[in-house]
This record gives sequence, C-alpha cells and structure tokens, in this order.
Amino acid sequence: MTLLYAPVEDLVNVLSGTDSGVGTPAQLSPAQLTLALQNATNRISVYFGSVQDSSNDQASPPAIFHDLCLDLAAFWAWKTYLKGKAIPNTHPAFIAYQNATTMLNDVRDGKLRLDPLPGGGVESETGTVINRIPRIFSGEDSNTRVNPGTGFLESDVPLGAGWAPRGDDLLGGSGTVYQG
Repeated sequence: MTLLYAPVEDLVNVLSGTDSGVGTPAQLSPAQLTLALQNATNRISVYFGSVQDSSNDQASPPAIFHDLCLDLAAFWAWKTYLKGKAIPNTHPAFIAYQNATTMLNDVRDGKLRLDPLPGGGVESETGTVINRIPRIFSGEDSNTRVNPGTGFLESDVPLGAGWAPRGDDLLGGSGTVYQG
C-alpha cells in the first residue's frame, strides 16, 4: 500500500461540492484520484525533506499534511478531469494549489514549520540570565574592578602591573598612571 497523507474519500468530498460531484473530478475513478493524492503526498514529502510514514513517533505527519495534500490533489484531479484544457488562474483549485505551493516553499526555505510545537510549556518560556561574580572575588584576583561611575564590573589589569585603564589606579598599584 502506498503512503497517502489524505484518504481518497476525503478528496471525493472536497471535489464533490454541493452538486454531488456532477461535472467535477469527483467522477474520476478511485485509481485516478489515488494518483492525484500520490502526486500531492510525494511533493509534500520532498518539500518537507522526509517521508512522514508514522513508522515511529518522529515520523508522524503533522495535521496540516492532510489539508495540503487535499489542496494539491484537487488541482491534479482537475488537471486529469479537464484532459489538457487550461485551468483558469481564478479557479478555486488553482488558488488552493498556489497557496499550498507557497506554504511548501516557505517550509523548504526555513520560514515556516509545518509541525509547530504545542503552545505554552517550556518551549515558549523566556528567561533572564543573571551572571554575577560572587563577592569572594575582587579585582586583585580576577582582573576586574567595579567602575565607580557606572557601578558595572569591567576588566582591569593585574595588581601592580602598571597603569590601570581609564587613567586611575583604583587598586593603589605602584605603576605609572596613564596621563593620556
């Protein structure tokens, strides 16, 4: 059995409309409709980058695959039904096909995910990293100092290594002070 992201019965329902399928591709044989669904399924797998055949938890197709498959398959069914006649660009099946193709292009380009994460939970939380150096350190052993003007920690030279940055020797070192 071939992989289809949507069943033939759903495609028949989409194609039937309100007139029980008279004058629509719903009249096509199940084999022809299966070919349209196979075409759509294969395209979705190519754009997605893998076949989602439910063989394991990671290979379960997202729900949107069903809808995309029906949009693409409806276009291919109309193409078969019209036997080479032009499909106008205002035809609903053509518009749905264009929208599905645009979505698949966005998936391929990394702009869109077809398998979104569930709302809430750990994935949606944001946090603030507070990285404070414990008070056991000082400028003497960590080559840092607290800037008296801003109160922020900044880099410094080791004690007694010469001049301190910004022209003042906060640690009382014996080196020369930069007079810049």
